[in-house]
Amino acid sequence: MGAPMTLRLLAAGYDVVVWNRTREKILPVLKEGATEADSPASVARQVDFVFQCLTDAQAVEQVVFGDDGISTSGSDQQLLVDFSSMRPDRTREFSVRLREQCGMGWVDAPVSGGVKGAEEGTLAIMAGGEAADVERVRDAVGQFSARFTHMGPSGAGQVTKLCNQV
Repeated sequence: MGAPMTLRLLAAGYDVVVWNRTREKILPVLKEGATEADSPASVARQVDFVFQCLTDAQAVEQVVFGDDGISTSGSDQQLLVDFSSMRPDRTREFSVRLREQCGMGWVDAPVSGGVKGAEEGTLAIMAGGEAADVERVRDAVGQFSARFTHMGPSGAGQVTKLCNQV
């Protein structure tokens, strides 16, 4: 999911810094002009927005709060947009924890539409978090989505995704 989203950002002229737990997965986007970082903290030091799409809450927690994680170098001028799907209570917990640790805002934005939707820029994304934060990333997220809808406060994106799946 991350590679096609990144390729669409690069094609639209965005400067993109990437890191992945499995380095081989970023090779195609490096060939297209992305810049490689050596850790999640390094990504956060170089960008205004951190976009992540991970397998589960455990992976999110490790990348954000682990050694050399995003929270170690994030700031109150930045936003983390999490495209992962997980329980709403974990999203709310992580959002509060990130804000307390480094001041960084959090938008939960699980996606619907699969890899094909990411490739074609037709993902449907349901966002939870502060309305101003959602608006701040709207143009970038619009590069790989047809719909980016603010659903309410932190966790609301995850709740909507669960309802959609049912």
